[in-house]
Amino acid sequence: MTLHTNQHASSAGCRGDRLTRDGWTSVRRLARRALTVAALVALPLAAEAQRIRYTINEGWRFYPDGLEFAENDKVIDDAGWERVNVPHTWNATDPFDDVPSYRRGVSWYRTRLPLADSLQGKRLALHFEGVNQVAHVYVNGAFVGSHTGGYTAFTVDFTKWAKFDGKGNEQLVAVQVDNSHNPFIPPLSVGFALYGGIYRDVWLVATDPVHLTLADHGSSGVYVTTPVVTRERATVQVRGTVANQGADRRTLRIVNRLLDASGTAVAEQSSTLAVEAGRDGAFTQQIPAVARPRLWSPEDPYLYTVVTDVYDGARLADRVHSTVGFRWFRFTPDSGFFLNGSKYVLRGTNRHQDMQGLGIALSNRQHVRDLEWIKEMGANFLRLAHYPQDPAVLDAADRLGLIVWEEIPVVNYITVADQFTENAHRMMREMVRQHHNHPSVVMWGTMNEVLLWGEEGARVGRIADSTYRRQVRDFARRLDAETRKEDPTRVTTMAIHGSIMYDSAGIADVPQVLGLNLYNGWYSGTIDEFGRVLDRRRREHPKHVIFISEYGSGSDLRLNSDTPERFDHSGTYHRLFHEGYLRQANARPYLAGTAIWNQFDFSQPHIGESMPQLNQKGMLTFDRKPKDVFFMYKANWNPAPMVYIASRDWAHRGMVGAAGQPLASPVDVYSNGASVELFLDGRSLGAKTPDDLKKASWVVPFAEGENVLEARATVNGTPVADRMTVRMERWPADLRADTTARGREIAVNVGSNAQFLDEDGLIWLEDRAYTPGGFGFLGGERALMGRDILVTGTRKTGMYVTYRTGLTGYRFDLPAGDYELELHFAEPANTAAGARLFDVRVNGAVVMPGVDLATRSGTGRAMVVSHPVTVTGNEGVVVNFDAKAGQAILSAIRVRRVR
Repeated sequence: MTLHTNQHASSAGCRGDRLTRDGWTSVRRLARRALTVAALVALPLAAEAQRIRYTINEGWRFYPDGLEFAENDKVIDDAGWERVNVPHTWNATDPFDDVPSYRRGVSWYRTRLPLADSLQGKRLALHFEGVNQVAHVYVNGAFVGSHTGGYTAFTVDFTKWAKFDGKGNEQLVAVQVDNSHNPFIPPLSVGFALYGGIYRDVWLVATDPVHLTLADHGSSGVYVTTPVVTRERATVQVRGTVANQGADRRTLRIVNRLLDASGTAVAEQSSTLAVEAGRDGAFTQQIPAVARPRLWSPEDPYLYTVVTDVYDGARLADRVHSTVGFRWFRFTPDSGFFLNGSKYVLRGTNRHQDMQGLGIALSNRQHVRDLEWIKEMGANFLRLAHYPQDPAVLDAADRLGLIVWEEIPVVNYITVADQFTENAHRMMREMVRQHHNHPSVVMWGTMNEVLLWGEEGARVGRIADSTYRRQVRDFARRLDAETRKEDPTRVTTMAIHGSIMYDSAGIADVPQVLGLNLYNGWYSGTIDEFGRVLDRRRREHPKHVIFISEYGSGSDLRLNSDTPERFDHSGTYHRLFHEGYLRQANARPYLAGTAIWNQFDFSQPHIGESMPQLNQKGMLTFDRKPKDVFFMYKANWNPAPMVYIASRDWAHRGMVGAAGQPLASPVDVYSNGASVELFLDGRSLGAKTPDDLKKASWVVPFAEGENVLEARATVNGTPVADRMTVRMERWPADLRADTTARGREIAVNVGSNAQFLDEDGLIWLEDRAYTPGGFGFLGGERALMGRDILVTGTRKTGMYVTYRTGLTGYRFDLPAGDYELELHFAEPANTAAGARLFDVRVNGAVVMPGVDLATRSGTGRAMVVSHPVTVTGNEGVVVNFDAKAGQAILSAIRVRRVR
């Protein structure tokens, strides 16, 4: 099977600048300029004054609950409501607190909208880019429309209810918003917070009674395709609908002009259209072919513009801009993806739309900045998971050059009911029509991991109900067929998780491109299984076009290790994982592409791990700080000269070693240069040739205190350098011989191979077995909390998800003196009272009798207990755990000398 398609364009009207391979560093400047142009296009220019469009984001009132008659200001006074601007969400912070879940329910928004006298006689509408997830809109107390689904736009006409009193013409706009779980509205199960609110821009739109329709699923009413695209010639087809809401039949002239990036007209077509009063009229035009078109690609995202004018006689009645990109593509099972006739490697990432402190209420500039980060990393592909995203995102993808997979939020399972199916189909139709005119979009996604949960709404390993599996298959077939019918110029896709059920049920055969979400080496198995899984699927299903739609591992900047391992959340394992996947993907040219999960850390309520309620697999943190792994990809994917010392995630380290001896620890450097030289405090540690993943490694002999590292390389004649400081702390191997202040405080991340750096700058060292003269555990086994257990009551969550179970003691061979002993516990399971019971002895004396964490602190709740200890002679500090029932556990331990 070979899939071919030719396509185009974007709606909303700003032209892009050329972005060549030598111009990657200008990504941010280009986006800022384009964003400014977009803002200007939204204003009523003299030539298009018949359509007026502006945002009404400021001056809203918000009430976080349901109220009867809240649409009526004569019944409900909003003077005491909170003042907000939109974008806004009421869930910006509550998914991340210690309270289970977050608020999902009804809230109200109101604003008073003044209208100019000149708008009387026009058609008036409100356009909402996104309200999550059910909206009922009222104007002046009258119901004017509703919308179901939180990720696509909608438009409501309120002309009938507008009031013009000549004294400001103030209109009361009220919106009831509900983000409650609803079994008939996708998504049902979400691995991300379903934030509530009016979280995207709101627009007033005023048009002539004769206008390009506003009633076509929130779209612009104009659709542009490119039926023929070659390097020699390209054709443009424009179709649309004109609404005549005037009193008389009108004969209209439709003019479509194709402009190049400089604004010069390169082709034009016109035709007439007769539309009865109160009716719509459809048109289709073929613009004359363009010779030697400049093609759109991620390396050169050149954009043309189609300007669609509607003339009523000599009068311009309406105008809409649509952005066009000439390109063609195809997919094959054997060779992956081809763009503009050549094999093209799609290398990319996924994006969720939320950000720390803001939830999903991001500004357009923040959306664009996210895509700038993605482009800076060197990606040329973006999957918008798991829902349609802000118009600013699609516009930026067009301008910056990112090929896009966009999907509707059918996630994990479905409700077998006509109402659910109808909502899913409508969401698909809205997504396709609203974002049809974007050259960046090449794939429409219909669902994600839809067999991960069973019909009863819980995660399952295998769905035994063959009837439900058949119903899901039939649902997938109908939705896929409808998507292809809606837009035959692109391909359909879906993402599946690692289960044979998709094949046995026939679901994997449905899409034109099959996305695989693979996590070998994270949730199970080893990193090197990734390639073997792919090769097996290729052998067993040779007709499938395979795309890696997700792969990733979690990381927590507070955790790091010289001996990284699966699920330790260390930045070192994070890089090891991605290096392994990138190397294996590079060796398989049959892949259509790959997408990292995820570009940014994002909300994931009800999930534990080292940072509860947060998915930590990002290339950047939730507040957009790039992790070291970001630069691994940049070295491999972005041709701009670079060198980077991959230790920003571990700039504060600790080691156990003898005084005066070097503290040897590995350091990796990423560079796309042929050779890299590393310096420590000005002294060369030698030059090395980066490997196939652009990495060179040294074992650096750090000294205690601050160490200055500098890496130097030359890339294509351009010298580049990177410089950073690593602070190294030393703990003595023989505690009794230590005479430094450092020996007075020892903190241990019990049960973990990784160090934990807390908010006070204290290093909790990795766990170790006791050796005479030193410190460590006596007996027991390392253990890891389940992902369903959320650690609460502490900011040091990363210390509690690992622990030691069944230990008999912990020992520190400290010299005589007075110490403070601090013990950290967290019950790792839903244990019954009395099922885990132990005493704690310190130097022989019972200091904590009958510890029962299930009743004393509860599951997952951090408990910290301190005890004074006086050490005499050579006894040190010896903590014993005497199990009475079950096994004793310990999460962390700290000893601090007080005198």
